[in-house]
Amino acid sequence: MLKVLIKKQITEILVRTFRKRARKNGTGTKRSGIGTVLMLAIAGLYLVGFFAAASVGICKDLLSVELSWLYYLLVCGAAVIFGTFGSVFSTCFTLYMAKDNDLLLSLPIPVGDIILSRLFGVYFMSLLYSGLITVPAVVVGWVIGGFSFPKLIGGLVLVFLVSLIVMALSCLLGLVVAKISQKLKNRSFLTVLVALIFLGLYYFVYFKIMGQVGDLLTFAVPLGRRIEGNAYPIYILGRIGEGHWLGMLYWTAGVFVLLDLIWLLLKKTFLSISTATPTPKRAEYRETETVQRSPSAALFRKEWNRFSKSANYMLNCGMPLLLQVGFGGYMLFKGNGLVEAAALVFGKYKDVVPVLLCSACCMLGGMVDVSAPSVSLEGKTLWQAQCLPVSAWQVLRAKLALHLALAAFPTVFCTAVMAALAPATTLQRLLMLAVSCLNTGLFALLGLFFGIRMPNLSWTNEIVPIKQSAPVLLVIFSGIGLSLAFGGLYLWFGWHIGATAWLAVFTGLLLTVDLRLYFWLKGPGARRFEAL
Repeated sequence: MLKVLIKKQITEILVRTFRKRARKNGTGTKRSGIGTVLMLAIAGLYLVGFFAAASVGICKDLLSVELSWLYYLLVCGAAVIFGTFGSVFSTCFTLYMAKDNDLLLSLPIPVGDIILSRLFGVYFMSLLYSGLITVPAVVVGWVIGGFSFPKLIGGLVLVFLVSLIVMALSCLLGLVVAKISQKLKNRSFLTVLVALIFLGLYYFVYFKIMGQVGDLLTFAVPLGRRIEGNAYPIYILGRIGEGHWLGMLYWTAGVFVLLDLIWLLLKKTFLSISTATPTPKRAEYRETETVQRSPSAALFRKEWNRFSKSANYMLNCGMPLLLQVGFGGYMLFKGNGLVEAAALVFGKYKDVVPVLLCSACCMLGGMVDVSAPSVSLEGKTLWQAQCLPVSAWQVLRAKLALHLALAAFPTVFCTAVMAALAPATTLQRLLMLAVSCLNTGLFALLGLFFGIRMPNLSWTNEIVPIKQSAPVLLVIFSGIGLSLAFGGLYLWFGWHIGATAWLAVFTGLLLTVDLRLYFWLKGPGARRFEAL
C-alpha cells in the first residue's frame, strides 16, 4: 500500500503540475514529453546558472584565504533559508491540509503509510528548492577548489543533509501555519502576510550579504576562527564539503535523530489537524439594513471577494503592485544616485533619463496580471455569470475595473516619483504619467483579451489558471518586451527626435491600442464570452 501511495504522490507532483495542459470541452490532454523536458530545462538552467554565478566570486575569495569550509557553510545557510521559504506553504497543504486526507483516512490504510507518502512529496519539494543552491555551489567548489573522491562524497552528502534539514524545518513551520490557520476565518490573508514577511526577510538578508561581499576577505578570517572555536558542530558542517569523514558521520546521525523526533510529532498531531473541523459559530439574529447596490457595484464586489479570498491569486498576481510601491519608495529616498548614474552612463543620448525611468515604470506595470486569469477562474461556475440579469460586457467590465482599481495608486505613485526625480520639463513629466497609466490600462485590457481567447474552465486547482495559463504568461512577457522596446528603441534611434516627441508618440500608440481593445471587448469579446 505504501508503494501505491508514493506512486500517487509522484503522479500529483510531476504529471499534474508539470504535464497538464489546459482542458477544453471537458477533455484533458497532456503536454508532450519533449515540451515538458524543454520547459523544465529552460527554467532549471536559468536558476542554476544564476546561483552558480553568485557562488563563483564567494568561492574564489574564501579559497584564497583557505576557508573553503566557510564557503560550504554559507551555501548551507542560504539553501536552508531559500528551501524552507519555498516549501513551507506546500508542506502545510500537502501534509496537513490535503483535500484527500479524509478519503484516505476512511480507507483501511495505516496512518503511518499516509504520513510517509506525504513526507515523500514534502522531501521532493525540499530537495528541489535547496538543490537549486547546493548543487551548483558544490560543483563550483569542485571546479575552483579541486576535485577528489572525499570531496565527491562530501558534496553529495551535503546536498542530501541540507534537503533533510529543510524538510524537517518545513514540517515544523507547516505545523505552525496549520495550527494558526485553524483559528482564523480568512486563511488567505494569513498566507499572504506570512509569505510577505518571509519574502521581506529573505531579501533583507540577501541584500545585506551582497552588500558585504566586497568586504568578505576582511571579516572572513576572524569570523572563521570564531566559528571554529565557539561553534564546532557548525564548523564541521562546512567541513563536510571538503570531504571530512567524521563530520559526515556526526551530522548524518544528528539529522536522523531530528527526523525521528519530527516523525513522533507528526504521528501525534497528524490526525488532530487533518480531521479537525472548524467550530460552528452560534447563529445570532441581528436586524440589519440591506444596502441595495447597482449591478456594476455588485459584480465588482464579487470580483474583489474572489481576489481577496485567494492567497494564490493575491500572491501571484498582486505581488507586482507591492513591487511598484516598494520601488517608488526606494527611489523617493535613494533615487538621486541612480538618476545621476544613468545620466552619466547614457549621457550621449538626448534626454534619455525620463525615457528610461518611464520604461522601468512600464515594466513593473506590465507585470500586474490581475485580469489575465479572471475569466478562467470562473471555471465550472461560468454559467452563473452568464445567467445573471446583466450583460456580458458588464461582467467583463467588473473584471477590468478590479485590475485598474488595484493598479491605480501603485502606478501613479511610482511614476510620480520617477517624474519628480527626472531632469525633465513639465510636459515630459505629464507624458511620463500618461504613458505609464495607458500602459497599465493596456495590460488590463490585454489580460481579458487573452483570457477570452484562451480560457481554461476545467481546472481542478486554481493555481493552474493563476500561474500556469497562457494568458498570464503572455501578459507578463508582453509587458517586459514592450517596456524593453520602449527604452531600447529610444537608445537606438529615438533619441534623435528627443524625449518629448518619443513620449508623445508612445502615448498616441498606447491610446490607439487601448481603445481598439476596449471596443473589441465591448463587442466581439462580450459575445465570445457569452458563448464559452
